[in-house]
Amino acid sequence: MQQTAYAELKRALGDSALVLLEGSAGSGKTTLIKRLIGEVRGTRLTPRDLFSVSTGAAHAALDGPLVRLIEDALARHDLVVFEDFDTLHTILDGPAYVRYRFWAAGMHALLDRIRHEGKRLVFTASDFSASSAPEFDKIPLLTERGARVAIAEPDADEYGFHLQRALGAEALASEDIQRIYEHSPKLNPWQLQMLAGVIRTGGRRDVAFIKEALDKRIAQTNLRLREVEKIELEDLKGFEHIVAELTTHVINPLKADPRFAGLALRPKRGVLLYGPPGTGKTSVGRALAHRMKGKFFLIDGTVAADPASTFYSLVQWNFRQAKRAAPSVVFIDDADVLFQSDRATGLSRYLLTMLDGLESESAGKVAVILTAMNPNHLPPALLRSGRVELWLETSLPDEDARAEMLGKYLKDAPAAFGTYDVTHAAALSEGFNAADIRRLVMDVKALYARDILADRDPRSLGSYFDSAICDIREARELLQQAMHTKLAAGM
Repeated sequence: MQQTAYAELKRALGDSALVLLEGSAGSGKTTLIKRLIGEVRGTRLTPRDLFSVSTGAAHAALDGPLVRLIEDALARHDLVVFEDFDTLHTILDGPAYVRYRFWAAGMHALLDRIRHEGKRLVFTASDFSASSAPEFDKIPLLTERGARVAIAEPDADEYGFHLQRALGAEALASEDIQRIYEHSPKLNPWQLQMLAGVIRTGGRRDVAFIKEALDKRIAQTNLRLREVEKIELEDLKGFEHIVAELTTHVINPLKADPRFAGLALRPKRGVLLYGPPGTGKTSVGRALAHRMKGKFFLIDGTVAADPASTFYSLVQWNFRQAKRAAPSVVFIDDADVLFQSDRATGLSRYLLTMLDGLESESAGKVAVILTAMNPNHLPPALLRSGRVELWLETSLPDEDARAEMLGKYLKDAPAAFGTYDVTHAAALSEGFNAADIRRLVMDVKALYARDILADRDPRSLGSYFDSAICDIREARELLQQAMHTKLAAGM
């Protein structure tokens, strides 16, 4: 891949005074640039050089020092390479920058001069890669005056090359490398070296171990899984239909299982989990997070509290990382709440664009799962467009499901709790949701502990459950009355 990109870079420099060299982190941009400079005897600049020469300058006037820095370097060299240009672009070409695109005006004049002098300028960037092509189109200087060279994403042969170089005689079989590639098709050379280190340290070369290592140690999610409640999909009682649908239409298509070869399976690009509060939508997300590990990305209400610039940066980062980690899942929890915030219009447009883009091969296999209490609060364009392809309703657990939940929550309780017949509480808790059942068990334990600490003989567990059920019902009635009063006042 690098050899091909280098040949294209040399050809582009023969035709254009300005070239943009793109590639993901670790793809070898610096290696190519060092080779080029060694042949042409040019020089390299980085954002650090700019910050050095602009020390003491107003932060809102970096464009002048940037143009002068490049101009001075071109006066001494026939080739100047400015590395990691994308890190500066976020500052100099953003609408929040006071002298928006001033740098481009200065560069246009400089390019006119060096083109006649036969000199060349190269920018390198990581975040303008093919997966985010629209970013490139927002930079008129590059689209109008520059050539574009991209280091292609690695294929299975590239994986084999890097792993063989790192593992030597212990290299993996070609069919195993193919399965690793299908599981994580966007690893860069750095990550492949890390994987080789894990293989050597672990002393195992079976694909199951390697996939586990990729998901837990190399893939980058935005969650700390150890802080997410441990729930397995199989533990979600009363959710058998939802688990079956997600397994069929999301989890299985995301697997690189050789038995699926030739089927060209794709996950549903949009999935909606909807239902009343406390019916387990977030629990499904927790279970998926543990199943997908480093291939799971969460967007929830916490991002809405951030400033708009940070909010959109976080959303874009999650989608960008999900594409790189594909096959993967983006889980947007309480989407209806997000779409009622002041970010609704921008988020709606962005999500519609992303869901459209997930049909393309370059985006990889990414499934977007949204949860909502009320689908009517989601943008009509999102629901009517067909982009949400699978609708799954979470409902209140029935009596059998409530009994199973109670048994699960009491499993690790003291021995005295093991004598209680959970079917009694299950029958009395009609209308309780999953959150209510969890609270019920915690309240019973609290009542039991209160008597123990007060040196009173514990009552029967049945009486504790009866009291806790009554308390929860009273709390629910008070909440309904308060909501009714609030709605009436609003009318």
